[in-house]
Amino acid sequence: MELKAALVVIIQLLCHIRPILSTDDTSQVEQNMACTGRKAVHFYAAHPSEINGKLDHIPFPDVTLNEGFAFSGASGIFTAPVNGIYQFFFSFQSARSNVNNHWWLKVNDVSKVLCHSQAGPGDTVGSMCTYMSELAQNDKVTVSQVNGQAWADDTSRTITFSGSLLLQKSNCPCTAI
Repeated sequence: MELKAALVVIIQLLCHIRPILSTDDTSQVEQNMACTGRKAVHFYAAHPSEINGKLDHIPFPDVTLNEGFAFSGASGIFTAPVNGIYQFFFSFQSARSNVNNHWWLKVNDVSKVLCHSQAGPGDTVGSMCTYMSELAQNDKVTVSQVNGQAWADDTSRTITFSGSLLLQKSNCPCTAI
């Protein structure tokens, strides 16, 4: 009887411990979307190196938080696991050059928010932008650099992307869960 009780406790603990998902393994995302009930969805990730020129769907392989398994660091794609209101933040540090930096947050490949910076030669500036919107289940959110030069290294964490589910909504457009 004691062994059975110990196994139950261990299984319950294992169900609450989740590994960070930072690959293109979508099986965990699909499994999470199939579940019912309230979801906790939060992620925070960084890009560890400089970005020059155009880059669609910036990868953010340094994933430090991925509650809900809705973010793929390898592809840089967040997939909304449920209908709801979400908030996103993205930031970058412009490199020491006289270059216009244009970054877009996109939902389903449609540009929603432009984040812009320009620093003079020898100068650098940090930029942070935010976006809050209602998303439908399976909507995809990405960040792209249209042009510019952003600086980062593996310890600076100056190029980041994060987001959270603020309010989960049911499939009925009039009722919140």
